Amino acid sequence: MNEHTQGETATGGADTLSSLREGVEAVVTGSFLFRSLDAAARHDLVDRGVLMVFPPAKAVLVEGEPSADFYLIDHGVAEVTTVTPEGAPVLLATLQRGAFFGEVAMLKRLPRTATVTALTELTVVRFDQADIEEVLARMPGTRRILETMIEGRARDTVEKIVRAISAGPGSEGEPGP
Repeated sequence: MNEHTQGETATGGADTLSSLREGVEAVVTGSFLFRSLDAAARHDLVDRGVLMVFPPAKAVLVEGEPSADFYLIDHGVAEVTTVTPEGAPVLLATLQRGAFFGEVAMLKRLPRTATVTALTELTVVRFDQADIEEVLARMPGTRRILETMIEGRARDTVEKIVRAISAGPGSEGEPGP
């Protein structure tokens, strides 16, 4: 009976690892950013990803902190926020499955430009900067897509901050001091 139970545990563990790997592979393959990767690059990237789970209301990244990890959402919903120079919060985006974050700090080697908070239980795949850089070096088209997306997000962020400043504290939808 002990051997049987141990065998079931080992098989169950292998099944769980296989299932997790398949999940990571599905989210990488389904991501707009990574779907253009060839099979070998996708396989390599999947092998390097680390699955992480965050409870609701937990900050995954905090604006201003140093970090170069890159995250791809598997399950759940996250909120991306920043603050105006006066300290008023500004909602930048709500992200779901297949969306990514952490790309600006990773590529530009800057502190985090926004705070990302789990709104629901959030499952992400985390990649180290070196892992992503290696893939991007092999796939320059993917790097161009990522850089274009960073430029678009930067423009969107500036527009939202300007709108928040123009609206002033206490405006509808904007919290006061």
